[in-house]
Amino acid sequence: PTGRIGVAAVTAGPGVTNTVTAVKNAQMAESPLLLIGGAAASLQKGRGALQDIDQLSLFKTLCKMCVSVRAVRDIVPTLRKAIATAQSGTPGPVFVELPIDVLYPFHVVEKEIGGTKTSRGLRGKVVKWYLQNYIRNLFAGAWEPRDLAPLPVRVPLATEDEVGGV
Repeated sequence: PTGRIGVAAVTAGPGVTNTVTAVKNAQMAESPLLLIGGAAASLQKGRGALQDIDQLSLFKTLCKMCVSVRAVRDIVPTLRKAIATAQSGTPGPVFVELPIDVLYPFHVVEKEIGGTKTSRGLRGKVVKWYLQNYIRNLFAGAWEPRDLAPLPVRVPLATEDEVGGV
């Protein structure tokens, strides 16, 4: 045990599911592990997108923390908390899901989701407004400075009374 965390980044779907045995081994060995998994874009969740499965449920019983990042501004705080969680108390694995629209640059997401099509009629205008609002919320606060200092790792130590008796 080095006290350092292991990190693995895998693609969505089969990349994530192929790590189940390794994550279970990390849990049993009490090894801190950060598993970062890709995921379908947030707007496509549950709509039959390629490789869209409920990855969080897959790891709930194996990991100390399972979370999906919903906005760009949440990437750094979520990863900091996940790393501290993996190393604190009894060490173990954590899973952080990063949907593809959270990972891509603003201009790419804006082009793919916002589109350049002219909206026709009330329905078209409402859909365009919704998508543009979604993109604004996804990237809101993304460029603000973040605290990058590691969070404290909490390792409970035994008291004299708990160790005594020898």
